[in-house]
Amino acid sequence: MRRQLPSWLLAATLSALAGCSESGSSSSIGLGGSTTMGPVPEVVAMGRPPIADMPVPIGFSLNEGNSRNFSAAGARYVDHVYKGSADKFAVGRFYKSQMPINRWALVTDMFVQGDIMLDFEKDTERCRVTITDGNWGSTVVKVAMWTSGRIRPPTGTTRSRSTRSP
Repeated sequence: MRRQLPSWLLAATLSALAGCSESGSSSSIGLGGSTTMGPVPEVVAMGRPPIADMPVPIGFSLNEGNSRNFSAAGARYVDHVYKGSADKFAVGRFYKSQMPINRWALVTDMFVQGDIMLDFEKDTERCRVTITDGNWGSTVVKVAMWTSGRIRPPTGTTRSRSTRSP
């Protein structure tokens, strides 16, 4: 005797598999139990980010209490924390597309225990962007940028040596 799957189970399985094949879409189940499908909105860069060559998505705000930056003698250091509500994978795609516009080259792309870590290089600088889940459905972006290697002095400057006579 051959057993057949109930038709409702077959229909549910096929609809679940069809939902898995949607790329760039998200699904949510409403209170009525219906499933809605729609594209995940992409993220847009703010016009004037706090650091000129470091893009920040619109809707993300700087956590000033946990952020710092300084520059001295041709070197700079940035340690910023931003919080917003965009999907973390959309934010990852944002940084992969926006950083090269500012001459940053993607060196490493990692997904580790739920966090997205992107490493970039530009001239004598390195940058690590870490994208994590925050509280209450928020997304947290940590940007760490530092100067590495030898710092070149500005062109056109000369160093004078003072000599002492006995």
